[in-house]
Amino acid sequence: MNAKEFLKQYEYAHRKALRYKAEYEAELELVDSVRSTLGGDGMPHGSGISRRVEDQAIRLSDKAKRWKDAELEEIARRQEVFGAIHDIDGTEGEILYERYINLRRWEDICVLVHLSWRQTHRLHRKGLQMIEKRALNGTQ
Repeated sequence: MNAKEFLKQYEYAHRKALRYKAEYEAELELVDSVRSTLGGDGMPHGSGISRRVEDQAIRLSDKAKRWKDAELEEIARRQEVFGAIHDIDGTEGEILYERYINLRRWEDICVLVHLSWRQTHRLHRKGLQMIEKRALNGTQ
């Protein structure tokens, strides 16, 4: 795994957590809509309805667990990536932090560091080389 792939792990974990959160919220909306059709007390009043509510509750619980697991993975990946970037000083470290922790676009990073597109990418490449030397190869 090269430095860029290593740093991208946080972005992938972040997007996965967002996707699972959206799935959970959609399922929650569905459960709420079914509850509203049950009546004012929230209890089922007909055959088959209670089974449907139970199935939705199980799905909701599964989605909540997946979301929680994805968030824990996201936190772990962020800590790993942050630890590797934290060792890089100067503009290279700032560029890597903005790109891989704050997930900013290149245009925004160029404005933030007051450099041209080409200079920003050159320093990015230099930062990646530093990460490969320090964090991935164990030489610090």
